[in-house]
Amino acid sequence: MNNAHVRRAKDLETTYEATRAGFLEYALRKSKESIPYIDKARALQSVVERETKSPKDLLKITRIREPLYESAGVSVKARSHLQIKDLDSILAEFIEKFLIPAGKSYVDELVYRYLLTAGDALGGRMRNLVGAIAGERFTRFMIAHLEIAKDDYYFYNKSSDKWLPRKKYTIDQVSEIRSIQWRGGKRQLIYNLNVPLVGKNIDLVVLNQKSDELSGDRFKKIINEPKYYIAIGELKGGIDPAGADEHWKTANTALHRAREAFQRQHIELPLFFIGAAIEQSMAEEIFEQYSRGRLANCANHTFDPQLASLCSWLVNL
Repeated sequence: MNNAHVRRAKDLETTYEATRAGFLEYALRKSKESIPYIDKARALQSVVERETKSPKDLLKITRIREPLYESAGVSVKARSHLQIKDLDSILAEFIEKFLIPAGKSYVDELVYRYLLTAGDALGGRMRNLVGAIAGERFTRFMIAHLEIAKDDYYFYNKSSDKWLPRKKYTIDQVSEIRSIQWRGGKRQLIYNLNVPLVGKNIDLVVLNQKSDELSGDRFKKIINEPKYYIAIGELKGGIDPAGADEHWKTANTALHRAREAFQRQHIELPLFFIGAAIEQSMAEEIFEQYSRGRLANCANHTFDPQLASLCSWLVNL
């Protein structure tokens, strides 16, 4: 077995302590991410208090029109599908039905409703961040193994669209990494890649071919060649036990689809799974696939030795 710390199904189960720590981390991150939304609400309140005497005066202040739309319940996504005249109509009706009846408390009513819409936006952001946080932790473990091996690796920074050398790496770079190359470019890890042969996005893809760009004709040529693939994996970082089974089903479907696609090319591609919330029934199913060789490796994201062992395996493929 490729993971020395996975010897039985029980080893994969997420402990109560790990679940509690995961929820705490999520809560602290949510508090941090909420700060800009609260600051914007305070700024909106200040402008409205200073420049209006009644709710209808809001229609005269064009520079805060976007947060006013949000207060009326129109999300950023919804705005992109509506014309200005439609948005103004919604805002006018909102003022008429909700702010005017609030009387002198119309400013508070406006701010509360803005925060309701902002809360939805924050919830969506947090759902995306759950995966991002898990990806960042996985990246740290991968780079730690490359550092230990003294491998002269490179990483692709999303913001600058550039490959940066090992000496440029800092912990602040982790969230911006889209790809890592090591072993002189003979290995490359790419995150969230649409694999043409599979026809779907895969969380983690390892290639045995260097790519100077992550787009363009040469890159498309590389990812269209089945022979360049070394391993494919799914990473599910959600810690909530209520969603655990659904995360595994989604990952298992993606891995099954990839397995069949490569088998049609007569390639037995190593597949792996990393999950944070793993319940007993899931653990048994994952371990059953692992023990039969359908999964080449697996790890509980909350258990450092398992994640470290899996990353070591990937680095040395």
